[in-house]
Amino acid sequence: MTEKPTTSPAKKEPPRRRAIWRIGRGRSGGSLGLAIFVYWAIQAGRDVLAADGDPNNPMLSKLYPPDEKHGVKRPANAELEESKLWLANTLAQALEHNASLAIDMGGGDRVSEELASESHLADFLKANGVNPTFAYFTGPERDDFDHVYRIWKSAAFKDGDSILFLNEGLFRSSSRSTDPFLWLKEDPRLAQMEKAGVRLIVFPALTCMKYLEADDMNVFDVVAGKPKADGTMVNPLWKHMTVKWLEAFQHNIKEEGVAEWLP
Repeated sequence: MTEKPTTSPAKKEPPRRRAIWRIGRGRSGGSLGLAIFVYWAIQAGRDVLAADGDPNNPMLSKLYPPDEKHGVKRPANAELEESKLWLANTLAQALEHNASLAIDMGGGDRVSEELASESHLADFLKANGVNPTFAYFTGPERDDFDHVYRIWKSAAFKDGDSILFLNEGLFRSSSRSTDPFLWLKEDPRLAQMEKAGVRLIVFPALTCMKYLEADDMNVFDVVAGKPKADGTMVNPLWKHMTVKWLEAFQHNIKEEGVAEWLP
């Protein structure tokens, strides 16, 4: 007679869940960054929702429509009370589905700050088994970083993991031989953020982006090899550059050791 094993089977680890909240001015690359993080999560087979609460730039909801698996219904307007209700319902939806969440409230106003501070967001997420990540996006303009630093200093977003993404794609010079963030790396405010645990990630420039936009194509369709509206294919060099760009961004994230901070 065969003896039954005396050891109990190993417990299955709960799924990794993250809520990443984009912070920064409008047109700082935050919406594209979140879209990439959602894309990677989907490619890896992880449950994730793309929550687009940005009243000015519906990029996230265009890529991940509300009526599809990874989408979330958008708020009716940009008022604080409507945004508060939308956030509450969105968080409940993510918890119900045991999904990670990418939250885009847009940039340039204080609604997201008030929501995060008033709701004690990080505490709520942690109490429900979700780790918060606050993703700050800045271009090389001093005004961009001034905005990010003010929000960080206000402590509206606290008690979570924080990443500062340096978006090289916003560098206005045609020359790529100089570091557009050299001045920032010498700024004592950045040293203060790093000392507090904020991690820095370079968000590389995709120099052919204007050609993709002219073809009305997004980077994910290009990588997937989808044809343009007229049935022709994107220039193969643009596709090659886009694939390498995504790989470089992912490499920067892994090299800094913060891949686990994403959905």
